[in-house]
Amino acid sequence: MADMPPSDWLHQLIGVKTHHMAAGVAGGLVRGLVARGFSWPQRLTSAIVGAATAGYGTPAVMPLLRKWLDLWAYPTGDIEGSTGFALGLVGMTICDALIRWARRWRDGPPPPSPPGWPSNHSGAPAP
Repeated sequence: MADMPPSDWLHQLIGVKTHHMAAGVAGGLVRGLVARGFSWPQRLTSAIVGAATAGYGTPAVMPLLRKWLDLWAYPTGDIEGSTGFALGLVGMTICDALIRWARRWRDGPPPPSPPGWPSNHSGAPAP
């Protein structure tokens, strides 16, 4: 690994760019510091999840964002850093929503009640 450029070691190790993760850490820290009632471990977790969300999410979001922003002819500056920051800022919310969606999908709707039995949603015990 001595022949790898210093900025590329993280990309070679886990497949993310260092500047995406740094922007995500910054966004996660801002979220952790601005949100009320967070403990220091929750703030640190927010920064870690922000880094992971930005590191893996920025390459996926950028093609869509460039296509969408091309409609308004955005300035020629690169917006990957600000995209990574924004993904880091909302990383915990995104991950929480994905976990809730996966649990709902896993559990599925309740099975239908047999004819003549009370509905599963009524809360009444079955006879």
